[in-house]
Formats: sequence, structure tokens, C-alpha cells
Amino acid sequence: MLRKIAIGVVASAGLFVAIGLVLPRRWHVERAILIDAPSATIHPFIADLHHWQDWAEWTKELDPQVRHSFGGPSDGVGATKSWFGPKSGHGRMEIVSADPGSGVEIDQAIEGEKINAHASFTYTAQTGGTRVSWADEGTLPLVLGGYFKGSVESRLGEQLQHSLETLKRKVEALPPPSRVPPPEGDAGTVTAP
Repeated sequence: MLRKIAIGVVASAGLFVAIGLVLPRRWHVERAILIDAPSATIHPFIADLHHWQDWAEWTKELDPQVRHSFGGPSDGVGATKSWFGPKSGHGRMEIVSADPGSGVEIDQAIEGEKINAHASFTYTAQTGGTRVSWADEGTLPLVLGGYFKGSVESRLGEQLQHSLETLKRKVEALPPPSRVPPPEGDAGTVTAP
């Protein structure tokens, strides 16, 4: 009897792993919003990683103990941001492309040193302002990743949408002529919220 139970447990574990190995692990999430401003006004909020605490979902309110560090230029290509926190986990992002007229591209290393995710912001001029599209994609770990792909995409979609809505409010609240205020907090090399 115990032998049958043991064989059943091993078979179930093997099936779990086998299914996990073939399940799709690549996530892709995209959200967009129309902001009543030109792309040149929106761009500094995205291309300067210090500003992300002003509008992105992942703020000190979400994880009061998170620590951020910044490197490279203050904005644009080569600017980097690293984070470490009990709720936020750890990771690093680097801007690899930045154009005030078209958008920003960012490589990300999440929960490791290897680049495993990519984000892109695309600006499209439309009647009433600029459509900002934010796409995020990457690959989850082997075996377990495939089982969590759906929940990751669902939660990330909510976070991207909320962040874009906050970005819209921040940009549209700027007095004309639009000027980007300095980011909240100290814009030094290390920020500890």
C-alpha cells in the first residue's frame, strides 16, 4: 500500500513538472491612455527614473522599506535604477532608448542579474493629446512560471493601468506652459523612502 502511494506521489510530481516545462512562460501586457499634453511634456516623467516614484504603482507606499539607487546619467539612455525591498523584491532597470517624440525602451533584470524583461513606452500624437502605450514582457522561471503566467499578466495589467492613470493626473495638473517639477524626495544617488 505504501509503495503504491509513493509511486502515485512520484508520478504526480513528475506530471506536475512535465506540464510546467511545456506551459508558456512568456508574459506580455500592454495598456494605454490618452494624456492631454504633448509627448515632450510627458517624456521627462518616464525618461528620468527619479520621477517614477511620483506616478508608478511601485512606490514607497506599497513597500515602505524599499531602497532605490540610481546610476548613469540623470535621464535618458544609460540611466539606471535598482531596487530592493521585502515586498518589491529586487531588480534593476536601464533605459536603452529614449526619444521625446516616440518613446522609451527599458531593459529589466527582475529577481536576478540577467535581463529577463523589457518595457516600452510609445507616444502617438492624437486629437486631444498624446496616446501613451506601455508594454511589458518577459519570461517567468521554468516549471512554476507557466502556472503563474495568467495571474502575473492580470496583476501587472492592473498595475500598469493604475500607473498610467496617475501619470495622466500628474502631467495634466502641470500649469501651462508645462514644466516638469523636480521629483519628490532627494534625487541623489541613493534614495531610502
